[in-house]
Amino acid sequence: LGRQLCFLAVLLVAVAGLAQENAVRVGVALLQNQAGRAVPANVERDRLVKALNQLKPDKKTHKKVVGVPLDGMTPNEISEEAEQKNCQYVVYTTLTELRNADDPYQRPPGTVESNPNSQWSNQSGRGERMDPEFRVTVDYKLVSVPGNNAVAGAPYSTQLAMNEIDAVSQVLDRIASRVADEVKKSASPAMKE
Repeated sequence: LGRQLCFLAVLLVAVAGLAQENAVRVGVALLQNQAGRAVPANVERDRLVKALNQLKPDKKTHKKVVGVPLDGMTPNEISEEAEQKNCQYVVYTTLTELRNADDPYQRPPGTVESNPNSQWSNQSGRGERMDPEFRVTVDYKLVSVPGNNAVAGAPYSTQLAMNEIDAVSQVLDRIASRVADEVKKSASPAMKE
C-alpha cells in the first residue's frame, strides 16, 4: 500500500509539472474606464481571467492559456507583479464606450465592430420591462513580459440588450478568444515544439 501511494504521489507531481510546462500565463490588469458610466474594474478583470481559463488548450501544441489576476495600478507595478507571478504576457483593457440609445455616439476610429450597422431597438410602450441596449467598446493591448513589447490589440465593439456589466463582459469574452489566438501565434520557437 505504501508503494502504491508513493507511486501515485510521483505520478501526480509529474502530471502537474507537465501541465505547468504547457501553460502560458497571461496577467490581466484591472480594467481602465474612460466611459461615462461606472463598472467595477475588478469584476470585469475577473471575468476576463475566467474567460481565459475556460478556453480549451490548443489542439496542436496542447498549450493552455492561464489567466492570472493582477492588482497593480501603475504600469511598473503591473509589470513587476506579472514577473513575480511568472506571466509571459499581460493584457491591458480600457473601456472607451458604454452608452445606451439616449447617450451621444462617436465611433472610435479603427474599432472592430462585432455587430456592424446595428440599429437601436424600438422599445414598445406596453409597459414591458426590457433591458436597455448598451453599446460597448473596449480597447485591449497584449504585451510580452519582460520587455513590454506590444503583441496585439484592437478595439472591440458590440451593441447588446442587457445590463451594463453583462454587456461589457460579453466583449471581454471575445477579447479572451483573441488574446488566446495571439498568444498561440506569438509563442517563441522553443514553445512551438
